[in-house]
Amino acid sequence: MQTLEIKVPEEKAPLIKALLKELGITVKTKKQKEPNKETIAAMKELKEGKGKQFENVEELFNSI
Repeated sequence: MQTLEIKVPEEKAPLIKALLKELGITVKTKKQKEPNKETIAAMKELKEGKGKQFENVEELFNSI
């Protein structure tokens, strides 16, 4: 048995699920999680090179 992951537009998902079930294929759905605004802002900050860098884990924990 193989597991395949496919991305399907939400409006086409019912059609694809019905087709796969008709072919006897087990269907399991997995929703993609969207990052929240705070996480998106943090990722943008890191891409802009504004994140903090630490020499080691001890230095990181001491900064908290």
